[in-house]
Amino acid sequence: MKTTGSDALLEQLASQHRRVVADWRALILLRRATFDLAPHERRWTQLPREPADLTPLLRQMRRRHEISPLERLPFLCEVTVPYARHSGPLDEDEVLFEANPYAVLSHLSALTFHGLSDDLPKRIIVTVSRDGRGDLLPLGTEPRDWEGILPAAGRKPALVLGRLVHWMSIKPEWFFGFAAYQPRGYPIRVTTPERTLLDGLQAPELSGGIENVLRAWASARDMIDLDRLVSYVDRFDIGILRQRAGFVLDELGLVHPGIDEWRHRANRGGSSRLVGAAPYAPRFSEPWNLSLNGPVAMPRDSAP
Repeated sequence: MKTTGSDALLEQLASQHRRVVADWRALILLRRATFDLAPHERRWTQLPREPADLTPLLRQMRRRHEISPLERLPFLCEVTVPYARHSGPLDEDEVLFEANPYAVLSHLSALTFHGLSDDLPKRIIVTVSRDGRGDLLPLGTEPRDWEGILPAAGRKPALVLGRLVHWMSIKPEWFFGFAAYQPRGYPIRVTTPERTLLDGLQAPELSGGIENVLRAWASARDMIDLDRLVSYVDRFDIGILRQRAGFVLDELGLVHPGIDEWRHRANRGGSSRLVGAAPYAPRFSEPWNLSLNGPVAMPRDSAP
């Protein structure tokens, strides 16, 4: 019996534990099946080359109640066959990363993901590269999947399953420090703990505030990869970030040759502040030439 296009899609989606499929992923999966199955083993004959080529197939699958379009996200479909229906509510992360496969969970969303904050974000905070893709491939795909076809579109929905999404766009040279994690069977990209902590020092307003950020540093003390963190700071090459990160690491009692080098390079005679958006305060770190202008307990006061 020949394999149908819908069977080819659903079998691959089930093997990847996916309950949401974007038009671009449906294209990739059917192309894979076209290459893997001999012509006499499949019902369809043509190799699809763009998402529009799948319109008739996806329309048939909707009529058979195998998939259902997501509200306000017509380029995404929820899989509604039994394996997917028995898995509980849809997950926001899966929907988000199908909508934009080049996105990275960051800031407060990443702090919560890594267990470094108890605050529940009211919105999903996501970072993307200003060039659109940041040299990334959609997770679950390989370079050969994209030979001869256009890259997947990276959409930026304002809402995902009713939750607001805050999109951060950064220059490509700062688009680093993330990894793929697989907490629910399918992969998602999240900033690493080290990058997440540094983002908190640069944009505390997106990370639950400076007090929440410093608590996160204290909680992460024993899990911080110092070599990685130092390399991230050096890659940013931002003087005030060296001062802020160096001060916090000193307060936590962590030692690394890179921290000593930052201390020697700390700006002198300026008005560097721990919190850039807050006024200068008289409380001061002499070694780091840093105004401690956050109304918070320092990390050493909350470290375990």
